[in-house]
Amino acid sequence: MLDPLLARAQLAILENRTLRREANSLRDQIDDARAKLRLSVFEIQMLRTEFKAIREDRHWAAFVD
Repeated sequence: MLDPLLARAQLAILENRTLRREANSLRDQIDDARAKLRLSVFEIQMLRTEFKAIREDRHWAAFVD
């Protein structure tokens, strides 16, 4: 009677390990995607800042000429 119970317990342990590996893999993928998204947002903000500086330079250059 213990053999079927032991087999089920071992199967549950193996399935748990598999699920943990999958969860860790998905967590890593989410972390990578989040890092890429943060970098993209940072780069967009840097471009906006550069565009703003260019517009301001053009604005003030009109007064210098």
